Amino acid sequence: MNQHSVMEKHNQIISDLSLKLERIEDSSDKILEQVEFAIAHCKNALEQMREIVFQEGFPDQECEIYFFKKLKTEVYRRLLFYLEVFDIQSNLPIVDRQSHIRYYKKKRRKYFDFMKEHQAEVQYLQCDYSHFDKNYFTRTCSEIPLPKRNEYYLTDEKFHTWHDHTFSAIIANQMLIEYIQKEIRKLDGYKIDTQLQIKSKSKWTGKKIYLIELAYGIHHTAMVNGGNSEIKDIIEGFEQMFDIELKEHSRSFIEIKRRKIERTKFLDILKSKLENKMNESDL
Repeated sequence: MNQHSVMEKHNQIISDLSLKLERIEDSSDKILEQVEFAIAHCKNALEQMREIVFQEGFPDQECEIYFFKKLKTEVYRRLLFYLEVFDIQSNLPIVDRQSHIRYYKKKRRKYFDFMKEHQAEVQYLQCDYSHFDKNYFTRTCSEIPLPKRNEYYLTDEKFHTWHDHTFSAIIANQMLIEYIQKEIRKLDGYKIDTQLQIKSKSKWTGKKIYLIELAYGIHHTAMVNGGNSEIKDIIEGFEQMFDIELKEHSRSFIEIKRRKIERTKFLDILKSKLENKMNESDL
């Protein structure tokens, strides 16, 4: 079995899902329809992964751990997030603004309570520990106590491990806390009107596609908010920083992927220029 081939299939599913979720706002102008669109694509991606796992398995235990700790979690946490957003928005009380704020704060307490309840796992995740990976992220672990074998493990033990659901839920809760806080800020009038914002003094004078390439590079290294930020958040940050519009960035990324040569053209230029400068400084 080709290790890289199997992992590449899973990575391609994640990449395709990311592109679809970036276009979520184009699917409808109604939030519940947008979320339903996202849920359907997350479920489809998980099912594709499940089929690959059933048909091809893993070449070794290291790959199995990596899949359940990193790859499956990348999709599963999004599904859990969107399922909860759907629940939040579909049950939002139709009353006044203050009632909405109280409703959101009650939801936020629920997510904080979950994080507190799973404090040990949160620490394991945030510190990127690996000493229990064999127990947490392999399917043949015989050390899982029966009471800990949750409904997900029992119904489909070939596609679930002791803690892949827990870790996905932790990341989803982090995303939900951030989502709730944004909604509360909107209701509190915290969001400043774009017409009143101080415009950035820095202007991007290069090609827009170069900046998009940089944004995707940053996104896929998972170095912003512990990897829990969506690409659109990074794009919006660049737009504000450099006073520029980067519309249809997902389509631009497809163009980047289709390059026959120099697929990471701007990042290669960046690396070359920086190395040249450091070499000059060494003289």
